[in-house]
Amino acid sequence: MSNSKDLMWAMDSRLNVTVIFGDPEHISGKDAMALIDKPLASILPEEARDQFNARVRENIPFSMECLISNGENSTLPVQILAEPIHGSGQDTFYGIIRDISDQKDLQAIEKELNSSKKLENLGRLAGSVAHDLNNILAGIATYPEILLLDENLEPKVRESLTVIKESGRNASAVVNDLLTISKGIREECQVLNINTIIERFMAGPEFKKIKTAYEKVEIDMHLEPELLTISGSYMHIEKSIMHLLINALEETAAAAGHGTIVLSTANYYVTEKKDEHTKQDLSPGEYVMVEIRDAGKGIPQDCLNKIFDPFFIKKKMARSGTGLGLTVVKNTALNHRGEVFVTSDKTGTKFTLLFPVLRSDLPMANQPESIEEIRGNGETLLVVDDLESQRKIAETILKNLGYKVFSVADGIAALDFILHTPVDLLVLDMVMAPSISGLETYRRIKKIRLDQKAILASGHSETEDVLKAQSMGAGTFVKKPYTILDMGIAVREELDG
Repeated sequence: MSNSKDLMWAMDSRLNVTVIFGDPEHISGKDAMALIDKPLASILPEEARDQFNARVRENIPFSMECLISNGENSTLPVQILAEPIHGSGQDTFYGIIRDISDQKDLQAIEKELNSSKKLENLGRLAGSVAHDLNNILAGIATYPEILLLDENLEPKVRESLTVIKESGRNASAVVNDLLTISKGIREECQVLNINTIIERFMAGPEFKKIKTAYEKVEIDMHLEPELLTISGSYMHIEKSIMHLLINALEETAAAAGHGTIVLSTANYYVTEKKDEHTKQDLSPGEYVMVEIRDAGKGIPQDCLNKIFDPFFIKKKMARSGTGLGLTVVKNTALNHRGEVFVTSDKTGTKFTLLFPVLRSDLPMANQPESIEEIRGNGETLLVVDDLESQRKIAETILKNLGYKVFSVADGIAALDFILHTPVDLLVLDMVMAPSISGLETYRRIKKIRLDQKAILASGHSETEDVLKAQSMGAGTFVKKPYTILDMGIAVREELDG
């Protein structure tokens, strides 16, 4: 059954309209008189006209879809249903042009749901493998760091150990990318200035190493000196900027071998729901804006709506990328109640990140930078972890830092140990099988020793169990694989707190 917005028509052998009913203005932006005795194909976009006329010449029923311009800067998705008329009359075809925008809306919703389902499934996969992978990677990433403390190492051995350590860190970064795009992963937020994140990253060795591959690409920075603060995860915002910069370097270099990337920050104010700058629906308020514009050849229009999908890669083989970078960027923005937008044409691509403003002062920076600042004074520590390799790693790190260290393989053994031997601090794994969890272990230990100090460790990102343990008095959460500095700072802060 047709609806009131359908346009019913008939046309003659010259393909001109002879009969028209319905709502022509809704479909085409023109009234009936403007369409009579005119080719029906004249209201179709140029790329659809040839297809329509060719189907008519076949003289068989057909159906096709296209976009029709129904007014200034406005298009409408339609379905054309056509049927030949066999007889002696002048009319040769009749049919209906139907507004299918509602169907398209449903398709868009279904696509969004499918995308969400894909991310949800990926999140479950990430959560299920991250703990095991990070435990495995701990040996690759941490043991070389421990061995590198030996000042008598031969240069070739030191170089090899450094390569192994960096490989372990890179592998851990891929696992963290998976965790970033999984649902329900929580990270500690702090007051941040994005200018500081950008400046530190670009001055660091990781970016300098990346930039050497693109020496002919310049980066033109325009950072707002009075940039407002946000609440966020330093690591995830840094990774998002890193992914966007690497993409911009690659695209600019691929286009001409050289060029300029423009990186800018600004305080941005949204006053109306439909924002003029981004052309998107945004909640009114204050935002910090980060824009990165490359000088590449642009992203094909048929790829623009796919670039944030997991594992979508439009790069050629042998160029960097796992297919997770832009998904990390998208999820990071959404997890910070912000947004990311992309515009692209043949002159290049621009990504715009928006983060809600916090308007709070930055904390005073007083983070130790060397191992000498975090050495222990013979305090007694108990490492609780179900994996022997993890216990050995933690014991080795902590003994090197000057602590007296014991270790046990599960929560029950930890309870028995604490009952007979008080310790200054627990280093408590949160996921232990088949014994009781880290949370339950800490809950029971608190009944024995109410003031027991502890730090928490896991191959997962921060979870509800971590937050519950911290609400009971546990200290810092350290994610595996951790560095000597990570572990040393966490232990020292908890002991001194």
